Amino acid sequence: MQKNVAKLGWVDVGDGYPTRIMAVLNLSPESFYKGSVALGDAVERALELEKHADILDVGAMSTAPYLETWIPPEKELERIRAVLPEIVKNVKVPVSVDTYRPQVAEYALKVGASVINDVTGGKLYPEMCRIVADHGASVVLMAREKEPQRGLQPIDRVMYALKESIDHFEKCGVEPNRIVVDPGIGFPLLPPRDEPYVVRGEYRHGDENWPWWKWDLHILANLQRLKALGKPILVGVSRKSFLRRITGVERPEEVLPASVAAEAIAALNGANVIRTHNPQETKQAARLAEAIRSIDRL
Repeated sequence: MQKNVAKLGWVDVGDGYPTRIMAVLNLSPESFYKGSVALGDAVERALELEKHADILDVGAMSTAPYLETWIPPEKELERIRAVLPEIVKNVKVPVSVDTYRPQVAEYALKVGASVINDVTGGKLYPEMCRIVADHGASVVLMAREKEPQRGLQPIDRVMYALKESIDHFEKCGVEPNRIVVDPGIGFPLLPPRDEPYVVRGEYRHGDENWPWWKWDLHILANLQRLKALGKPILVGVSRKSFLRRITGVERPEEVLPASVAAEAIAALNGANVIRTHNPQETKQAARLAEAIRSIDRL
């Protein structure tokens, strides 16, 4: 059977490897989960997070689609410049930068980051692929549609969107074994331009048959189908709004139990990397999922 494997930085990910943990470190005070934000102590927080993580994902602009979090590229770059070189110098795990902007990615890779986590799948700035290719970097491509394909199941729409991004990056020269895919749980249709946007309402994917929270559940339940793309799968469900909708709690600080449960389900259903705000708890959940998944081979 084909194994879907790749490298995020120097870490091997995919089938046959443990579920890797990507810890979130935010430099953006507007991020939806304030517990992930490090202002003034970013290096110390990075060192704490890496104790339970395989990769560190640093972001300087929140992309939560239901909040007013947009900042101009200059501000995002300013935040990254202030701390990224020191983080890279002090941690021993690969550093990913969560950005879809080419100028931020270019700087980050020059100072030692080795992964770009692009929540637009390279579709807002197609030139992102050239920057990743030129630096021999790894990339996480998120499924984002420019236009809704109504009438299809969400997982089919996600697969098509990811295939578009994979084809673009591989044709651009990015090594196939440096690409990981993300089904984009919690993210709506791609905005047309890089400008302030907020998406609310029940039907964020342009199909009245699929409320946003039901869409997210469908993707989580059908992750295994993404294996057909031939790439490792990264999933980010940590403290996201669909969990709060289902459990009836209001604040991301209150939804840790459901968050860890969803991460275990993701690992059980085929996720190779889990992006999380709470790596210690997530790592335990992933180990349990791995044991269940492999019980007949033990």
